[in-house]
Amino acid sequence: MRSLYSPFLLLCLIGCSEQKDKKIGSYTAGFKTFHTVDKSRIYRPNSDMSDYLHYRPIDIDIWYPADSLAADTALLVQNIFGLFEQRANYYTASNAGNGMAGKLAQLFCEGFKCSDSTALLRFKTNTFKNAAPANGKFPLVIYMTAYNGMSYENFTLFETLARKGFVVASISSIGRFPGDMTMKKADLMEQVKDAVAAVDRLKPESNIDFNKIGIVGYSWGGLAGAILASKLPNVDCLVSLEGSEFHHYGAAKDENLDFDTIRNSDDFKNMHFSFPYLRLESSPSTHPDKIDSVYDFAANHVNSSQIFTIDSAQHEDFDCFSLVVRESGNCPINQRYNSALRLTISFLEDHLKKENNFPNTVKEEINTTIRQK
Repeated sequence: MRSLYSPFLLLCLIGCSEQKDKKIGSYTAGFKTFHTVDKSRIYRPNSDMSDYLHYRPIDIDIWYPADSLAADTALLVQNIFGLFEQRANYYTASNAGNGMAGKLAQLFCEGFKCSDSTALLRFKTNTFKNAAPANGKFPLVIYMTAYNGMSYENFTLFETLARKGFVVASISSIGRFPGDMTMKKADLMEQVKDAVAAVDRLKPESNIDFNKIGIVGYSWGGLAGAILASKLPNVDCLVSLEGSEFHHYGAAKDENLDFDTIRNSDDFKNMHFSFPYLRLESSPSTHPDKIDSVYDFAANHVNSSQIFTIDSAQHEDFDCFSLVVRESGNCPINQRYNSALRLTISFLEDHLKKENNFPNTVKEEINTTIRQK
């Protein structure tokens, strides 16, 4: 998990909520976690069953529709970052995570040039831990995090979805022991298998409708989400937020080779989706290397696709913390993320709830803040 602590983390977080004082949906956003192990996989090499890291550990973070009670207390950002500290220690069998909440907060504030770590850590979320679940069954959204990303990276998007009547399961990007994700296929598949195991673990939950499943992935998580979609039944739609299933071939030869290994594997090349696929991209391209060609995932694997670019948006403009940091410091808000948020949620509502609002959302945004490719 070493690379989880790097400044690159600032570029690996996506999505956001609408303004916190605005009424969204009919529910409160409840939050709970499940810890499980996948006994079909060995996590720590050369260990035996007496080692608590012998089998693959999985932490599943769930945002869900809840009924609000006066006794419920909203989590602070420091509570969410605290999960990162605890898990970094657990997955590495070390104290590597100690103090990382403060360091993360400082990195974010420096990266977005706003607020300070104390204000950010004290920022109140719209997430209520262990709130009483609302009655009923709700569609499931599986979120695949970015490269070495943790499940909190898009927590405000998850809050919004939960308040609108979705259950969200966020799957962290954790590779082979000691947890670092790489661009090797073996590490990619660990995240995919974690998601499959998470769905199995959630099957007893009475508030999830497993006949209605959407998958959302950001960056590396877009690639993992695409492969996951081929391995689960009842997937109704797939959303890619600048996902790596579209590969830009440039000067990084090792990355090109790693992608070609994935691309030529049975897990990837046999994929073909008939359900709707939405891809959102920044514009102009922020790829630093000269691009010789792009692998067009939609053309090769998808029957029904819609791809939009968001004008003037860069990778970090989709970041939840680009909003949260600014709100915590009372700085001017960058609103470019809002188009991506509206499109993502409206697309999920259409295909998991049959609300048929997505065409209107596109009509409102097209040639104003977004362009169709």
